[in-house]
Amino acid sequence: MELPFEKTVCRHWRQKLYTLVNQEETQELKLPESMPDVGRIIASWGQTVLRGKDWRTSGAGINGGVLIWVLYSPEGGGPLQRLESWIPFQTRVDFSESGEDGTLRVECVLRNVDARNVSGRKIMLRAGIGLLVQALEPAETEIPVAQELPEDVEQLTKSYPVNLIRETGEKSFLMDEDLEFPTGIPEPEKLIYYRLDPEILEEKVMGSKAVFRGNGKLHMLYQDSEQRLCCHDAEIPFAQYVDLEGEYGTEASVSTLCAVTSLELELPLEGGVRLKCGMTAQYVIEDMMMVEMLEDAYSPCREVQMERQEVTLPAWVDRREELFSLSQSFPAEDTLVVDQVFNPDLPVITRQPGGATMEYGGTFQTVVQMSDGSYAGKSFHDTQSAEWKTECATIPFSIPRGTAVCRKEGPNWRTDTQVVADLRSLCETPMELVCAMELGENTVPDPERPSVIIRRIGDRGSLWELAKDCGSTVSAIRRLNQLEGEPEEEQLLLIPVL
Repeated sequence: MELPFEKTVCRHWRQKLYTLVNQEETQELKLPESMPDVGRIIASWGQTVLRGKDWRTSGAGINGGVLIWVLYSPEGGGPLQRLESWIPFQTRVDFSESGEDGTLRVECVLRNVDARNVSGRKIMLRAGIGLLVQALEPAETEIPVAQELPEDVEQLTKSYPVNLIRETGEKSFLMDEDLEFPTGIPEPEKLIYYRLDPEILEEKVMGSKAVFRGNGKLHMLYQDSEQRLCCHDAEIPFAQYVDLEGEYGTEASVSTLCAVTSLELELPLEGGVRLKCGMTAQYVIEDMMMVEMLEDAYSPCREVQMERQEVTLPAWVDRREELFSLSQSFPAEDTLVVDQVFNPDLPVITRQPGGATMEYGGTFQTVVQMSDGSYAGKSFHDTQSAEWKTECATIPFSIPRGTAVCRKEGPNWRTDTQVVADLRSLCETPMELVCAMELGENTVPDPERPSVIIRRIGDRGSLWELAKDCGSTVSAIRRLNQLEGEPEEEQLLLIPVL
């Protein structure tokens, strides 16, 4: 007799690709006729902008650019000069062919930027770009479920908690703010450069909505009315929500990546600036599911034939935050630190048996004012590593970001930053389950069989294996031996034979 099985469909999103891309773009920039020749380049800065992403059959296309600013002193002296440029980039990442359109989550950072004068009228720009790319595709996993098993069939079922990606999407929004400078801060006369780093402070799922709030961390360098270089930091709060396709409980969570899609800073106001910034919040919704599977079955009084299959569900199994402290020092001499920023590298992960080594680093960019009133730029790099014990093959993480803080320490200036890395483990462990079952006819018991036998648990591993081997049931063994759980190793047990 063949027993009926129904298939329960578990719909989720499967991670198809999680990769890091390092890319370098260059550009030769000619000075406008109205600007003086380059004498000495002081510093250069940049801001990455994500313009578009495109899912293709066997890969993904990503495009954007880097806003570049260069500060230089003219040949022969004179006021500081500022140049602005745009370096576009395009990237393609390949993956195995997909039958359905998926979704992309992209986070991009500026790893480094450099400007060198080729001649008095030409500057060579170089920008190092880091991209974190996650490709997700819709998936359906069928789980066979047995229907109405006869009373004489013993079944071993287990429930597995799996945290699956159930939904993904994005929300684009615009920040348009007039920012006034606090009293006592020099007012800006001319902008040199600016950058904005989005930071998510809180995110959660509330039924059929996902809500998140954060700050746009704005940093700018400008000249005041006396042509002195000054820097200023501001935080622009934002809060957004999205309507989800499903309804979720309290165990659901949202994970959001924010990318800057446009950025503009103007000086229309006395004592302030106007910020226009476009951002895209790319989110995934994760929810815990209990998946019940029939792992084994038998009958003490008839033959049972079973077919098995493997089912694989991706599951987040571990998460941790790792704090990295990076620093660099340089001689103070007769200098005053005017501006400092930190550009993170993409983390380097090296797999090893039982875990991984993660290396994080970045570049500190500092502008100092010398005792004679001139300005100079300095650049330093630092790295730090940590180990993580995990058996999982995939370790997704977010790109760490940090804010540089500079202070006087004895005869040196010391620049520090702390970055927090959000590390996770993703495992796809195959689980074997029963997908079909056929029962034979009831057998006539041997009249000479013993009604009770004595056994030790031994190497049979569990009460289930012992009951199956001896033609009994787990419940009958527990009743006769007054057991609540598994017996102790080498314990003698009375086994009722059914």
